[in-house]
Amino acid sequence: MNATRLRLFLTGPVGASLTAFVAFLLGWVVLGVASATFPGPGEVVRALWLETVEGQVWENFAVSMRRFGIGMAISVVAGAALGILIGSSQVGRDVLGDINLTGLAIPAIIWALLCVMWFGFGDLAPIVTVVLSAVPFVAVNVAAGAAAVPRPLTQMSDSFGVPRRHHMRHVVLPAVSAYLFTGIRFAVMSGWNGLLLSEWFGASEGVGFRARYWYDANRMPGFLAWVVLFIVFMLVVDRLVLERISRRAFAWRDATDAQPVSRAAA
Repeated sequence: MNATRLRLFLTGPVGASLTAFVAFLLGWVVLGVASATFPGPGEVVRALWLETVEGQVWENFAVSMRRFGIGMAISVVAGAALGILIGSSQVGRDVLGDINLTGLAIPAIIWALLCVMWFGFGDLAPIVTVVLSAVPFVAVNVAAGAAAVPRPLTQMSDSFGVPRRHHMRHVVLPAVSAYLFTGIRFAVMSGWNGLLLSEWFGASEGVGFRARYWYDANRMPGFLAWVVLFIVFMLVVDRLVLERISRRAFAWRDATDAQPVSRAAA
């Protein structure tokens, strides 16, 4: 591989990501060797392997995923309804717009602490924390999509007496679909953080609880093993699941956007 091809590879999407990962790994190795309190990758991988062999990884991930799935399902439905209400109605915007912005400004750790105080240990506190952390992100994006619906389309629907459910199905929902998906991507990250914090402060099982278990035991390799799992999980969900679904679901839109360019070029 000559210098030009090597430069193109290193500056491409795969090469740049690979270079960043290798640089991060080397930095971690150096830090682990230089510091007596910071474990290197080998110790963390060993701790993760022991957790996996003992069944802790699958058991606690299953609990967290059940809570996360329920919370996200509620968040998507509630956030979409709230966003359409805010984006489609001036009254809805006046009444609920600032409340939703307040929800956006409150960090997940506050929701986690409040939910643990309200609901105690169990499934309810993490699920409600996910909902409260995720709904504002879905709502604010869907509201932007609903507000972007061309006014002439709405006026034409009203003039021809189109039922509201048909207007919603054929005009509003297609307009907000891309915004909804963007909101879900942000909501997943915020909701996952909220879930881990809630389990950290008030749960007896789950990913957050297990991370705190090692933190309280002052065993850094075990704690970092769960931090690595957090990061890997988020990368897998965002890059391998949500991004691929988005690319496939909105391929028609990209093709439509590209069409005038190709015609102009022709």
